[in-house]
Amino acid sequence: MNRTTKTTILVGLSLASALTTHAAATRVAFVDAFATARGNAFTATADNASAVFYNGAGLTQLEGTQIQGNVFAVSLDYSADTTLGKDKMDDDFQAVPSAFISHNLKDSPLAFGFGVYSPFALGADWGNDANFTTPDNPADPFDPGYRVPYEADLVYTKYHAVVAWQVTETLSLSAGVSYDDTDIEIKTNALEFDGDDNTLGFSLSALWQPSVKHSFGLNYQAKTEVTYDGTASGPAIALGTAGATTRVDSEADLVYPESIVFGYSYRPNEKWNIEFNVDWTNWDRVDDLTIEGLPAPLAGISSYELNWESAFIWELGVTRYFDNGWNVSAGYTYVESAVPDQGLLPIVPDSDRHFFALGVGRDYGNFYWQATYQYTYADEREVSGNDFPTVNGDYDLDSQAVAFSVGYRF
Repeated sequence: MNRTTKTTILVGLSLASALTTHAAATRVAFVDAFATARGNAFTATADNASAVFYNGAGLTQLEGTQIQGNVFAVSLDYSADTTLGKDKMDDDFQAVPSAFISHNLKDSPLAFGFGVYSPFALGADWGNDANFTTPDNPADPFDPGYRVPYEADLVYTKYHAVVAWQVTETLSLSAGVSYDDTDIEIKTNALEFDGDDNTLGFSLSALWQPSVKHSFGLNYQAKTEVTYDGTASGPAIALGTAGATTRVDSEADLVYPESIVFGYSYRPNEKWNIEFNVDWTNWDRVDDLTIEGLPAPLAGISSYELNWESAFIWELGVTRYFDNGWNVSAGYTYVESAVPDQGLLPIVPDSDRHFFALGVGRDYGNFYWQATYQYTYADEREVSGNDFPTVNGDYDLDSQAVAFSVGYRF
């Protein structure tokens, strides 16, 4: 590969990773198209540059330098049938790009990797006329209906550097550090909050391959804590300041929880790879969202009790390798709901979900690509006893997604 081509690829991946990032859920577990096709069961395989995200210890399996770009695009067919009527979320495709580069030092047990991706994201828009935002008493400026969020936009970008060490022929370990940059916007008919912050994170992982048929992977992503510094605006601010202003400085604290993924891969021969992963996220850390710095009269409307609960993700995938570099993968993922009825907000309409994926790809030696289609079926969520009565009702949360990856080795 000549210098001009290398530069073009690097610039292209940098631009892709800088695109505005949106997603449906707060945690984005799907990054690489090959892993997505396998139901995201990739922690014990981790054999391309996206190992920076899935299991940094897998970088020791790679040779030379590898560059990879990915796009995961999701369309949300979300609808709500609440006590006041039916609503539907904007179902345009939302793209989540990512980019990775890895390098294995020749005649050395060390390998390095760097990635730019979004482990958390949120893009939800029901419209400011959604039925669940209708106040029971329009004359009451503090009516709960005015406080129900109808739109949210979370961008969380992680710049993640990893070093991996092949300790023995069968065991590799890795550690990583990241610079995380994030901003958030939440809208209600009474109040809008917009803030940003940055923080540091770290990761640890291991890959143990006792034989060519068996591989075990473990990946830990540490929690991060942010304080969004920004502004609150809207009719509520004008009310709280007796008309003096419609905008005040404010902030909000939020914890992004740690996650642990364990994977086992069985390879009966060189043509098959079957893997099972279990993924745990400590959502218990997400207790509430409080917007601080509001005028004293608004103290009663500045906080949302969330009380999310830790949950598991179960992942199963299989890949069949063919001659001439072709591969076909299929996978299933089951995601447990982490949001109880009482604290559910329409901007995060969580439920138990089933993901089915199918993908195809080809490896030409230096160049490779992968394309994947994913369909998500969600158990209908019946919400009752919510802090906001207008939110109670039935939620249908099906969706579909496509993913594409392309990479080059040199």
